[in-house]
Amino acid sequence: MKRDPWFRRFAVSCVLCALVSRGFAQSTSSLDGQELDLTTRLRTVEEELDALKARAPSSNSGRNKFLVTGFGYTDFTNLDGQTSTFTTAISPIILWQMGERLLFEAELTFELGYDDAEGGDTATDLEYADGSYLVNDNLTVGAGKFLTPFGIFAERLHPAWINKLPTMPLIAGHTGIVPFTSVGAYARGGCSCGAGGWNYAAYVSNGPRLNTGASEPDEAGLLHFDNYEDVNNDKAVGARVGYLPTSGVEIGASFITADAGPKGDMIGDARAQIYGLDLSCDRGVSDSGEVQVRGEWAWSDVEDVTYDKNGSLGFGPLMFDNQRNGGYLQVAYRQTTGGALDAYEPVIRYDMLDVPGGSPVPEDEERWTFGIDRWLGPSSVVKLAYQLDDKTNGGKSVEGFLAQVAFGF
Repeated sequence: MKRDPWFRRFAVSCVLCALVSRGFAQSTSSLDGQELDLTTRLRTVEEELDALKARAPSSNSGRNKFLVTGFGYTDFTNLDGQTSTFTTAISPIILWQMGERLLFEAELTFELGYDDAEGGDTATDLEYADGSYLVNDNLTVGAGKFLTPFGIFAERLHPAWINKLPTMPLIAGHTGIVPFTSVGAYARGGCSCGAGGWNYAAYVSNGPRLNTGASEPDEAGLLHFDNYEDVNNDKAVGARVGYLPTSGVEIGASFITADAGPKGDMIGDARAQIYGLDLSCDRGVSDSGEVQVRGEWAWSDVEDVTYDKNGSLGFGPLMFDNQRNGGYLQVAYRQTTGGALDAYEPVIRYDMLDVPGGSPVPEDEERWTFGIDRWLGPSSVVKLAYQLDDKTNGGKSVEGFLAQVAFGF
């Protein structure tokens, strides 16, 4: 019997549907397997990432918190009676943070010098190198060779691109009375107080050394603070406290006390006391500029002793009231109107040093320095200055031109 065409078409359709259904089932089963495998792989990756995150803090050696910064400068000096000359120096600063609380800092200085016997020379100095630990928000402790927290110049103003004039104040120089660096241990911190706040620093260090005149008779009575090794068993103790009554203003007071007499020297004990006051003020002027004022004054008192008791050094026996004082006041103005004059900053500084009468070289010194700074960038500056240096008691007064190009990096 011959089958009807519609039945044939129906049979073919059933066969095709069965084949398609079978293929779809197989495809769905394969996709389900692939999705399950992908989910397992993602879960494994997430577990490995979590394990790496957990191990990361303990394996962090601090290499990613290492920074080299610093500054460099070139000076030109042309003063009466002296050979005009150029000199240059670079001071790289190394900063290393190991974790969130442990810090290390160091500054090296490479500076051109001159030796009468060998001619040109390069002097290398370790300006400071100390490590510190952040105990909490109000206390940091540390040890090493550090910038002495006495006044404000050494800690805050000495880098060439921050110091607004080519020279340092007289009280911070070789014949000055303010310590620049110390070797020892310190604690420092601060706290808020109403609208203002307080900061503090206290330290113990190798004491200063009193120059007895044995090798430098003209500097007998001076205190030297390159205290890399203590000259006796008495350590220097010092502190500074700063008060910030309002934004942009700080008033500070400092002191240091130590026995400065070299051990075993015939000069005996020589207790030294140094006191200081400092002021920082930054104030806007009618929204057109900013005035910056910096000032310090220091007093030094060394116990009376007899220098060159037996006259063997050729200038004694000599005794004098070894009291010194000195300081500086510096004012700078910078326009902030957005014009071309914003890059220029006039600066004036008055500083003086009063030395005791009867000392081997009783030269009081009074100095005015007038300067103009041309800022090339936030930390790049060209300084031009004229200096009037007046020395009394027979000292030679000098004046002349100073220039400096300084870069912070």
